[in-house]
Amino acid sequence: MEHCELIPGRGIRRGDTDIFFGMRRKALRDALGYKQAGDGMWDDEDEYADGEGHDWLLLRFLDDKLCDIEVRGGELSHDGIELKHTDMPRLHDDLERKGMALEATEWLSEGHDCVDLQIVVASNRDIEEFDDSDRSNDDKIAWVITSSDFKVED
Repeated sequence: MEHCELIPGRGIRRGDTDIFFGMRRKALRDALGYKQAGDGMWDDEDEYADGEGHDWLLLRFLDDKLCDIEVRGGELSHDGIELKHTDMPRLHDDLERKGMALEATEWLSEGHDCVDLQIVVASNRDIEEFDDSDRSNDDKIAWVITSSDFKVED
């Protein structure tokens, strides 16, 4: 399972590899071992899978520079808090203990903002394409997005 650390406002780090906003697409492709997996839906996105072939990461680019990071699988943590491989009640409690909160998103159409970490988090319940026939996974985190456009206003 892939593990990354969130660096708020900058991007994520996977081991010794920085995946930071503004980085060039070719540099990230080389560092992450990009393999073309058919025709992507959008030409400004690169999708990555983990070692077992599960969705892991989606990177979006603007003018060949990284602007959005969507963590779809694996683990993503910050300051001892697991952000991806968890569920909403646990994430809410862990953030609250650190003086942070989740609130209805004002930035995307789905999910919850954590302004302190400059992320949007969505549970399975939050996303439109979730098959709700099995309600046991409703609170599981589906994805975490951070973006160079997520600006915190003082």
